[in-house]
Amino acid sequence: MSIQPFPVFEPQPEPEPVEAPNRLTERDMLDALHARYAKASQGIGIRYAVAEHVRSSASFDAKRVCDFMAQDLWTTGDLALHGHEVKVSRSDWLRELADPSKAEAFRRYCDRWWLVVSDRAIVKPGELPTGWGLLALSGGTLRAVKGAPRLTPEPLSVTFRAALMRGVAKTYARRGFRDHPGHS
Repeated sequence: MSIQPFPVFEPQPEPEPVEAPNRLTERDMLDALHARYAKASQGIGIRYAVAEHVRSSASFDAKRVCDFMAQDLWTTGDLALHGHEVKVSRSDWLRELADPSKAEAFRRYCDRWWLVVSDRAIVKPGELPTGWGLLALSGGTLRAVKGAPRLTPEPLSVTFRAALMRGVAKTYARRGFRDHPGHS
C-alpha cells in the first residue's frame, strides 16, 4: 500500500466583488408615491389617505391587488380616488399589457388611473392604454409624463370599500401614522 502525498493547493486571489446593478424595487416606488401624496395643511389636515397593496375584495377569494391607492380628502381636489400600478421592469409592464383585466378590477372604481415606472423607457411610445396617466421617477421624484384623465368611476362595491379601508389601516399601521406630515 502506497501513501499518496496530500495535494498542495495554492491560495487563490479573492474574486472581485460583482456589483449588482442599481435597480429600483417596488418598495422604492411605493416610498416615492408616499412622498408624492404626503401633503398636508395646518387648518385642514392630511390631503390624501393612502393604501398599499389593496385587494380587489375583502373576501378570501380576492384575485387581484392594486399596488397603491390615494383618496383625495380635500374638496379642492374633487375628492378623487387615484389608483396606481407600479412597474420596475419592461417585462413586468409587458405582462400587464397582456392582461388588461388585472388593472380594470380597480380602474373601474377610480377617478384617475396611473402607471408608475422607475424608468420612463419601460413604456414605449403608443403603449399607454387610453385613460391611463404616466408617472416616472426623475431625480428621485415622481413626475407626470402624461396626466391621468378624469374617469367616470363605478360606485364602490361594499366588499371593495372594505378592502380599501383595510388597506388604509394596514398601511398606516405599518408606516406609523404619527410620521405623517398632517398628523397633529
